[in-house]
Amino acid sequence: MSVLIAAYLQIFASQRVNIAKRELQEVTDYVSQNLYDLIQTAVNFSSTDDIIWKQVNLPVSSNEKGYSISLSYVDGSISVSAWVDSEPFIMANSILPVNSPKANIKVYEKDDEVIGGVIVKDRLNSGSPLPVVWIMVKSDGIMIGLGWMKR
Repeated sequence: MSVLIAAYLQIFASQRVNIAKRELQEVTDYVSQNLYDLIQTAVNFSSTDDIIWKQVNLPVSSNEKGYSISLSYVDGSISVSAWVDSEPFIMANSILPVNSPKANIKVYEKDDEVIGGVIVKDRLNSGSPLPVVWIMVKSDGIMIGLGWMKR
């Protein structure tokens, strides 16, 4: 009987992890797609040093646990990563689908700076107030980041 209970608990724990990973994958895909859309808009319609932002709707939790999102470079590409704060091994990544190496996209790495009404953050936590993705076209490329809308 105890072997059956242990097997059931193992299966339940494995399912919980898989569900959380799927939820995080949806979040990273969503953020990545919103950044891609902003890049397309900015490249076609923006002037230098204009900031364009878009509020994103992030779930409050993943599998009833808090999570974080950040942007980073992975193998020459920009990755959107999300992980459960209390269990960092539960994570997901999406690569920003930018095709042109000439785009020269950089991740803005400063934290708590205010740019054009956006409080820049190096990562967003679930439950962040008014989370946004933003981009700024510079003369030497495109700057992207995460943040909160300043109230």
